[in-house]
Amino acid sequence: MKALAVLFFACFAGGAALGQAAPGQPAEAPSRNGPQPEKEQHEPRAFTVTWEAPKELRELFDKFLPPPKPETTEGHAAPMRSWIRDVRKRVPDIAAAEGYFSSTLDIQVDEARDHATVRFTPGPRTTVASVEIAFEGDLQGEGAERGKRRQKLVDSFAMKVGQPFRSADWEVAKTRIEEALTERDYAAGTVVSSRAEVDADAATARLTLTLDSGPPFTFGDVTIKGLKRYSESLVRRVVNVQRGERYSRERLEELQRLVQNGPWFSTVVAEIEPDPANAKLVPVTVTVTERASREIGLALGYGTDDGARAETLYHDRDLFGRGFDLQSSIRASQRDQIGYVDVYLPPGLFGSAKHGDVPFKDSVGVLVEHSTIQDANFSRFAVAGYRHWFLDRFELQGGLSYQIERSYPTGAEVTIRRALAPVVTTTWRRVDNVFDPHRGGVLNMQFAAGSRSLASGDDFLKAYLQYQYWIPAGKDNQFLLRTEVGRTFTANPDRIPEDFLFLAGGSRSNRGYAYQSLGVQQGSAVVGGRFLATGTAEFVHWLDDKWGAAVFTDVGTASDSPSTWEALKSYGVGARYKTPAGPFALDLAYAARDHKFRLAFSVTVAF
Repeated sequence: MKALAVLFFACFAGGAALGQAAPGQPAEAPSRNGPQPEKEQHEPRAFTVTWEAPKELRELFDKFLPPPKPETTEGHAAPMRSWIRDVRKRVPDIAAAEGYFSSTLDIQVDEARDHATVRFTPGPRTTVASVEIAFEGDLQGEGAERGKRRQKLVDSFAMKVGQPFRSADWEVAKTRIEEALTERDYAAGTVVSSRAEVDADAATARLTLTLDSGPPFTFGDVTIKGLKRYSESLVRRVVNVQRGERYSRERLEELQRLVQNGPWFSTVVAEIEPDPANAKLVPVTVTVTERASREIGLALGYGTDDGARAETLYHDRDLFGRGFDLQSSIRASQRDQIGYVDVYLPPGLFGSAKHGDVPFKDSVGVLVEHSTIQDANFSRFAVAGYRHWFLDRFELQGGLSYQIERSYPTGAEVTIRRALAPVVTTTWRRVDNVFDPHRGGVLNMQFAAGSRSLASGDDFLKAYLQYQYWIPAGKDNQFLLRTEVGRTFTANPDRIPEDFLFLAGGSRSNRGYAYQSLGVQQGSAVVGGRFLATGTAEFVHWLDDKWGAAVFTDVGTASDSPSTWEALKSYGVGARYKTPAGPFALDLAYAARDHKFRLAFSVTVAF
């Protein structure tokens, strides 16, 4: 019995060794010659495709018919067969959409290299042979005005005789002519039928479409929805759509923009219901989403011009329950401390025979400031009232300002300066994007005057001009040119506030020199001069959608007269990064006069 037990144990152990692994041990296949290597595994095989076709079609085929994904050796023919079926089906459709209706397709597969060559031979490209546009509805009627409108629509149709016939262009052309039809009078206008007859043998397409204008629409009463916090009268001040006025999409967009320009609403939508059965005096609905009436904010920051700074802000959009917009702030930095309160009255419309209703906004404000600039200390109190007009690309601000300033430069006598001055500022803006300009220019001009007989320290006249111009140079490059000149005509500059004189230097001026460090030397301090001239030439190369590199040169200074002006130069390189507020600029500038480097940063906005 003992021998039998030993034999049974040996057989069991042998079975474990030959048939399966003992617990915790890897399994091995039985073999007389020892362990065998694992079965060979093949790497996934990648298919490649060569398209032999015109470039524009080749790009489309690459985009919409990529090669099948890599597979292991087993079954790799199946995805290739599926891809070939897809090619035979979709290539003619893609080509037809581009105007090629007579073509041949040949596919050669090299299975050894997992490669396919697709030869696509297009026939002649189909072109537009004729365009016929018919009209229905009110626009079909008689009258010179309707005739001109019909002809204008026909002329605006995007697909012209002789143009290649592409399906995408055909759809876009129909959409655009429908938009042109509905932009004025005919809010319910539509393309009721369209047909493209293609003769593949002749490679021509005959286009026909019918526009139904429906009845002419007129505006009715304006209804305002969404108001909870604010008075309806705030919106009514800028509603200039008249009852019975002919429908115009542009007028709706203008009304929406006027209401949106107020401080009270985050979104505004002005619309009508384009129902042909109720075209006369159709109600206009203005739907608003309100902002909070009060906000408090805290901001911390650092700038190369004014150093570290902290600011608290208080905003009340419904002061006294009248919709007055109060904006106030207390800010402290290493260079200055400032507090202000501005109150903006609800906007209104100013009637103009030439420009129609021009929106405007009135404001009054108070400011208290203490600043230290290049060893010069200033304490200033100012009160002002302005009216601000807004046109399409043109803004005008006019008002009256009174300032009293205590100036005490280090090493010089303390002086009191006063000015009661009418001030006019105008900005003309023509850029492709205010927050990220690539093309166009911005012109800013300012004029101010004061008289000794009318509460000013001395007679003076200030004139200032700044012009910035962006020039694209290819897809990824641009030039920025900037110049500014200013002149204050006065016999005694030490009797008028610094605000009416000029200083230069800083991140938006001559970057090699500190902020407002260029001016008239007075003791150990630098104060404002009567003359200013600076210029900038900058080249930016954009590396991608966000980052760019720049080289630049700045020149100029502020002085007491043109005869003492110096062409102070600085040169530098910089980095650019696009943000929602505009390109952020970080520059390293070298000042030729001082032989020093200076770091400067700013955000470039076309204001």
